[in-house]
Amino acid sequence: MVVALTFGSAPGKSMAIVGPPSQTLAAIAKANGRILASNDYFTIARSDDAGFVARLYAAGALLVLDAEQAGGCSGLPLSLRATRSARSAAG
Repeated sequence: MVVALTFGSAPGKSMAIVGPPSQTLAAIAKANGRILASNDYFTIARSDDAGFVARLYAAGALLVLDAEQAGGCSGLPLSLRATRSARSAAG
């Protein structure tokens, strides 16, 4: 259900593309997206054009999720946000 909802995402929304970096970066480039952040597990990207999610899948993306829903405003997974919050609180 969550995956189906990403197809209706508004242009300009940040998307989390899950998969190997080489595959996700190539899909984003083919889909005319902008890379915002990347790590070994997912890449956050955005496009102001409609149909970005469909173009990502057509370009070979394995899984595309709304970055805000997947990891909050930062686009980070909950586990990483908790780690960063704990580090910030510790000083």
